[in-house]
Amino acid sequence: MTAPNILEMRGFMICLHQMNDFLPWCGQNCEAVKMTIRAMKESGLNTLLCEYETFFPWSGKEKQISCSNAFSADEITGITCCARENGIEIIPLVQVFGHVYHILIHNDYHNCAESPEAPQQLCPLSPESLKLAKKLIDDTLELHPDCRYIHLGGDECGQLGACPECAEFVRKHGIGKLYSFYMKQVTNYAISKGVTPILWHDIALAYPESLEDFDQRVLFQFWNYGDASHGSVDIPLNNLIKKVAPGRIIGSPAARAEMQHGAIHHYPSLIEANIVEINQKMQDIKAVGTILTDWPDTGCSFFDSLYAMRFQGYTAGGKNNTDEFRSNYARSTFGVDIPGLPDKLDSIAGFISTAPGFQYRKAQSLNRYSRRPYDFAEIYSNIRKDYESADGENELYRLIGKRFAALTLLKTLKKHLPEVQKNHAEYQWYILLAEMSAFFQGLEIGLRKMLFVKKYFPQITGELLIQFQVILYLQQALDDFDRIKELYRQTHSGLVPELNLNNCCCEMFPDALKSGIVGILSDCMKIK
Repeated sequence: MTAPNILEMRGFMICLHQMNDFLPWCGQNCEAVKMTIRAMKESGLNTLLCEYETFFPWSGKEKQISCSNAFSADEITGITCCARENGIEIIPLVQVFGHVYHILIHNDYHNCAESPEAPQQLCPLSPESLKLAKKLIDDTLELHPDCRYIHLGGDECGQLGACPECAEFVRKHGIGKLYSFYMKQVTNYAISKGVTPILWHDIALAYPESLEDFDQRVLFQFWNYGDASHGSVDIPLNNLIKKVAPGRIIGSPAARAEMQHGAIHHYPSLIEANIVEINQKMQDIKAVGTILTDWPDTGCSFFDSLYAMRFQGYTAGGKNNTDEFRSNYARSTFGVDIPGLPDKLDSIAGFISTAPGFQYRKAQSLNRYSRRPYDFAEIYSNIRKDYESADGENELYRLIGKRFAALTLLKTLKKHLPEVQKNHAEYQWYILLAEMSAFFQGLEIGLRKMLFVKKYFPQITGELLIQFQVILYLQQALDDFDRIKELYRQTHSGLVPELNLNNCCCEMFPDALKSGIVGILSDCMKIK
C-alpha cells in the first residue's frame, strides 16, 4: 500500500516512432532500453510505457510494417525480462487509429486509410481497419504475455469523417460517435484478451458524448505539457473528470518540451514545472498515476530525457522540492559533486536557429514522413529578418552569453570526468551537449555578426570582418564540424542501432550545413 502522496503508477515512456528506415532519429537499441530500465529503478519508477512502432517484430503479412533492423522476438523477451528483474511493469503501446503513417505507407494498407492523400489515420468504418487493429493487438500481447495493460493510442485523429462513408456517418450521428464506434470495438477486443486498454484523452474529450460509450474498464491518459500550445491544465482535466472517474485517469507531463523544436536541449526548469504540476494534480484527485511521455520529434537525443525521467521518479514518489532535487542531482546520478549542474544545464537550453528542427521541416502537417531537406539559405534568410525588422543584436548578445555558459559547463564536466562513479554514458552526453551547444551557438553568432556589420557599416571591409570576429566564429564552426559529428557518433555508439545512428549523424550535421558555412566564409574572403 503506497503512502497518500506517492502515486501507485510512476512511469516513463520510451517511444521509437521516429526510428525506422525512413526517419533517422536517435532512439534506443535493446541495450539502451535496458540501461533506461535500470535508471528507472534507481529513480523509483515502476512502469514503462513502450511504443515500438516499426521496431516491433510484427508477424505474417504485417511483417512488412517492421523496419529492416527491428527488434527480434528474443530481444523483446530480453527487454521484458530486464523489466521484471528491476520491478518495472511494461505497458506496450500500439497505434490502432491515428499516427499510423508507418503502416499506411505500404501499398497493402491503402484501403484502410481514411484519407489516402495524407496517410495518417485508419478509416473507422473499414472492416479491414478493425481486422488490422486486432492483429496488431494479438502480436503485441504474444510477446508481452504478462502485461496487465495495453495502450491503444487513439490521439490526434484529425481526419475523422474525411472519407465519403465516414462523412455520411458523421452527418447522421456526429464525429464523437464515429470515434467511439470504432475505438469501442478495439478496446472491447483488448478487454476480451484479459488486458485493460488505455487511450489518450484528447479526442474523446473533444467529443465528450463519446466517453459514455466505452466500457468502464477503459483508462484515459491525460496529457498536458505546460507550454503555450496546451494552455491550462485545470479546464480540460475538470471536463474529463465530469465524464471519467479519477480512478480511470493517468496523467502525463513531458520529458522534452514541445515548444522547443529546433533546440538540442530543453530547459530543465520548464520540464520540472510541468512534471510537478501534473503529478500534484493526479495526487490530488487520486488518479491511477502518472507516466512521463517522451517524444523524439524535436531531434533531441534520448539522453536529454533522462534528467526529466529522474525528476519524474522524485516527484511521483511524493516529493516536490525542486531545489532539493537539483542540489543532490549530480551526486545521486553520477556520484560526483558538481554544484549547480541543473542551473548550468538551464543556462544553455533553448532554441538555436541553425540546429536541425524536426517540426519545422515537415512538408505536410499530418505526415511525419513528408519532410523538406535542411535548408541553410532559408535559415540564414530567417535570421536576416531580425535585422530588417528589429534590433537583431539582442539575440546576438543572448547567444554570446549562452555560448560562454556552454564552454564553462564543458570545462567543468571535463574537470570532474575522472571522478564519475556511475552512469558514465549519461555523463558523456552532457559533455557532448556542451560541445554541440557551443558549436551551433558559435555558428549563429558568426552569422549574426556578419549581419550586424552589414546593417551598421555601409562599406564592408575585411578589417571589419576581422574586428567583429565574423571570420573567427565561422572558421571555428567549420573546423569543429567533423569533430563534433564524430563525437556525436561516439557518444551514442552501442546504444543506438547502427543504421539509425549513421542516418542521425547526417541529420544532425547535414552536408548542407557544412557547405553553407563554406559559402559564407568564401564570400567573406572575397572582401578586401
